[in-house]
Amino acid sequence: MPQPAGPYTIGASATSRAGAEVIFKHLAVAEAWSEWGSFPSRARRERAGDDAPNGVGAVRAIPPAREQVVEYDPPRHYAYIAISGLPLKTYRADVTLEDKGGKTLIRWEGAFEPKYRGTGAFLKLFLNKMLTSFARRVAYHCEHCEPGCPARLPDAAL
Repeated sequence: MPQPAGPYTIGASATSRAGAEVIFKHLAVAEAWSEWGSFPSRARRERAGDDAPNGVGAVRAIPPAREQVVEYDPPRHYAYIAISGLPLKTYRADVTLEDKGGKTLIRWEGAFEPKYRGTGAFLKLFLNKMLTSFARRVAYHCEHCEPGCPARLPDAAL
């Protein structure tokens, strides 16, 4: 469960036949988000993490948002916070991966505080749909990942 980042909580889950290691790499490698997400611009890592290239401290841009990795425990737990680009005072998302007898359960949970009064209910609806889409898309993509995907490239370091 995410550490509270605000008064609103959101969450989604999906199941994949892909292993947790494969899914985790698709979460950690910023450029892989462009392969499974539906973003208008390419995702990219702007800054490497403190101890691992895509680990704690790494900053990635998924326009218009910029996010920083705050938890990194391959292949089970990955968390990030929004640092700019969204109409939120605070936002944190935690993704946990759990083996379920040959399948992987993806839990994507978040907490946020809106920047503007009166937008919380709308943002909760929007962000719940976004996390549902993310969980389903990464689950499906990891089952059908093509060799050219950034998460599969030899230099895609965790």
